[in-house]
Amino acid sequence: MTDIPFLMLDDKNSSAPLYRQIYEVIRRAILSGKLISGTRLPASRVLAKQLSVSRLTVVNAFEQLLAEGYTEGKIGAGTFVASKIPEDLLQISGIEKKDQMADLAKGKVKVSKFAKRLTETSAKVSRFQTTSNPVPFKNGLTAVREFPFGIWEKIAVRVYRQSRYKISGYGEAAGYRPLREAVAAHFAASRGVHCDIEQIFITNGAQQALDLIGRVLLEAGDKIWIEDPCYQEALRVFHAVGAEIIPVAVDEEGFNLEKAEKQDDAAKLVYITPSHQYPTGVTMSLARRLSLLEWARKNDAWIIEDDYNSEFRYAGRPLASLQNLDGCGRVIYVGTFSKTIFPALRLGCLVVPRNLIEIFAAARNLCDCHSPIFEQAVLADFIAEGHFARHLRRMRTLYEKRQNILVEEAEKELKELLKISKATSGMHLIGWLAEGFNEYEVAEKAFENGLNLSPLSSYCVENKLSAGVILGYTGFDEKQIKQGIGKLKQILEKGTPSS
Repeated sequence: MTDIPFLMLDDKNSSAPLYRQIYEVIRRAILSGKLISGTRLPASRVLAKQLSVSRLTVVNAFEQLLAEGYTEGKIGAGTFVASKIPEDLLQISGIEKKDQMADLAKGKVKVSKFAKRLTETSAKVSRFQTTSNPVPFKNGLTAVREFPFGIWEKIAVRVYRQSRYKISGYGEAAGYRPLREAVAAHFAASRGVHCDIEQIFITNGAQQALDLIGRVLLEAGDKIWIEDPCYQEALRVFHAVGAEIIPVAVDEEGFNLEKAEKQDDAAKLVYITPSHQYPTGVTMSLARRLSLLEWARKNDAWIIEDDYNSEFRYAGRPLASLQNLDGCGRVIYVGTFSKTIFPALRLGCLVVPRNLIEIFAAARNLCDCHSPIFEQAVLADFIAEGHFARHLRRMRTLYEKRQNILVEEAEKELKELLKISKATSGMHLIGWLAEGFNEYEVAEKAFENGLNLSPLSSYCVENKLSAGVILGYTGFDEKQIKQGIGKLKQILEKGTPSS
């Protein structure tokens, strides 16, 4: 009989029962090779005496090991380590383990084509775009300190008290119906989106909406037109499903259909941000919108309208959506509440043509059934009671003020180093660097000094633009904006423009 490794049972501090502690120690000894196959374990009475526990405690541990296949009993002979243990593939020598780890580090792990494509694009995503640290001038942040959390909390308490049993089960794949009703009414009034409740799907942010579209409508090799520069997370979604990306450079009128057709006229889908092109901020002209809709109708193609922040228009009412002009059911509308409520809510929506309702319901159900119902219920009441509309009005005023502060401070402090112009909508501005500056070097220095700037070219696929950086302003108050401009001034004055 081989001796059992030393057992130390932490019965005072451990929350695990004694039998479980004995089981874990013996199991680890087997998996580490300290107890090899065929080793006879001591009798339960002997081990119980050694550990000063009851025999029943040891018997329970032995029964658990036997049930999971780590040991086997032989009548009249005792209990032995199993000849074939469940996790014997984990038992490799130190040299073999190092070799396997080295292989993994070299990327030799076998994965799907989807995973490989995802990895390819993931490496291209700038850390300046993905960092969650809320420092100036991180793009896409809301003014969370100005959000009416008191009202949100009261609604949440009411929903929990009055409806907790009703919303504790599984819900519809398309989303909580009262929220879909509230969203339909809001979008109809503010964005001119025409749809039935059944066409609306609540998603975990706009990102999930784009992922669902990619999986449902695209196959490997399908061609998709995409704006250049563009929203990189959308690009990653379409690349991951194996689509052939055809970047189309935008100009002062947004997406250019004529240019796209010259590049390749066989696209199955087009992804655009027509109301406020991301990240340049231009608005797609009406003539181009109508031409694109006619092209989609003739070619049986789909248009994804990503309407990520059109609520924040500072000159007049928000523009009508492209979906509003669509009379043939070719537009798939994507919206988000991350830019209007707060990012952590992770709720978005998808409006699909009627002939796609059934397939998107199946895809949404397969993905994760539905988004958390409690948050949906709170948001539904928040919208239906008018709090959302009032919040948007307040934020339009606040964000316009913050944009003015950013522009005025930049004009005063940065002078010829960086040029910023006002915009009629959006949550960010482009700062055009003086000739000779390298936008990546500037962004890197800014990152080291507690600022967050995204190089403009990191959003490009093939398009070549002048050196510039993205400056978000909506999530920062006057003091933060001025301090941020002060830091940026020091960085640019110390920096030496690259030739």
